[in-house]
Amino acid sequence: MKARVPKEYAELSPKQKERLRQYCIEVATEAAKKQEDNDCRVILNLYMKMVCVTLHDAFGFGKKRLTMFLGNHRRLFAKQARLVRDGEQLEYLDKRIKEIFKNDFPQEFVDGLIGKVESDNLIEED
Repeated sequence: MKARVPKEYAELSPKQKERLRQYCIEVATEAAKKQEDNDCRVILNLYMKMVCVTLHDAFGFGKKRLTMFLGNHRRLFAKQARLVRDGEQLEYLDKRIKEIFKNDFPQEFVDGLIGKVESDNLIEED
């Protein structure tokens, strides 16, 4: 399939064509980022609703306690956003999990539920 190039484009200087190409790349990159951000929001929205339903069904959380959970979850995300690198986030979460579970986190059980997570893929090396 051949593309028909309008005469106006063909008459542009190489510098103008390059600027137009760069602009197209910027627009495409921005659109992809917005889509990725939206996909993350959709997944997070589903996750939050699943957690609320689970807390309600399994532990009897009502509207007040679920609202408190959601508020604290937002605080956790704000704190995590300040930890720029994935390694810092993992270190913080691992430290808190050790404190909460007294070094007895049921990792094998979690791996059985979701599959083993390869931590090397999560941490980007500098």
